[in-house]
Amino acid sequence: MHRRPVLIVGLTTALFAAIAASVAIAGPTVVGNDGNTQAIDVVIPKNLSKTTFTPIALQVTTKTTTTTNPTGVPSPAVRAVVDFDKNAQLYTKGIPTCDAAQLQSSSTEAALAACGNAKVSTTGSGNVLLPVGAKVFAEPVTVTAFNGVPQGGKPVVLLHAYGAAPVQTTQVLVGKVLNYNKEGFGPRLDVEIPKIAGGAGALTDFTVTISKKYSFKGQKRSFVSAKCPNSKKLKARGTFTFSDGEALTAVDSQSCKQKK
Repeated sequence: MHRRPVLIVGLTTALFAAIAASVAIAGPTVVGNDGNTQAIDVVIPKNLSKTTFTPIALQVTTKTTTTTNPTGVPSPAVRAVVDFDKNAQLYTKGIPTCDAAQLQSSSTEAALAACGNAKVSTTGSGNVLLPVGAKVFAEPVTVTAFNGVPQGGKPVVLLHAYGAAPVQTTQVLVGKVLNYNKEGFGPRLDVEIPKIAGGAGALTDFTVTISKKYSFKGQKRSFVSAKCPNSKKLKARGTFTFSDGEALTAVDSQSCKQKK
């Protein structure tokens, strides 16, 4: 297989619709002129310190559908830029890194064998839709996040997606972490999404929970931390650019409680 192989599966059209509908999204759905719909849901534990960053498990879920394509396959996203609240932060010092090349063409088990010490997620899953003739096939994939080799001094998150049947195949998404620090947002994750089946297929559902606690130089650390501001609100947004050139921005927010 080539460097970014296609994700394929064999389920019926009715089954893929049921799978897509099973992903819960709390954020509002936006609809584009091309019929694509997009939503994002970012979940952070509610009980946080007001002043001190608290180690957390960060869950990110995205969902892309279509209102116009009778096959159910939306125009595929080619880039996702996710902004997190300024009261969230990422800390990567002391965590082993993994090179994206180590994950290519590998199963989840092989990826963990090669880069298990760089793993920064607890759970993750996704769904891919692929049109073949008059039929649409769907494949569930397992998603695992790893701490990647920094690029230009910036942290990198590698998202490894693996489908086991009917065809064993792998896709690696590379996300660069930037300091946006505008409009009340802080960390930004900029992810390039490789084409699926030459652009015919689409990644419709994607969810991953990021969490890693560890010790570095005698101090307890966490890959992701957050605090609860005076507003007791945390926000997030994702801008998704699709292969047809349209871009949609979906937003999400949640309340938080300040620990006494």
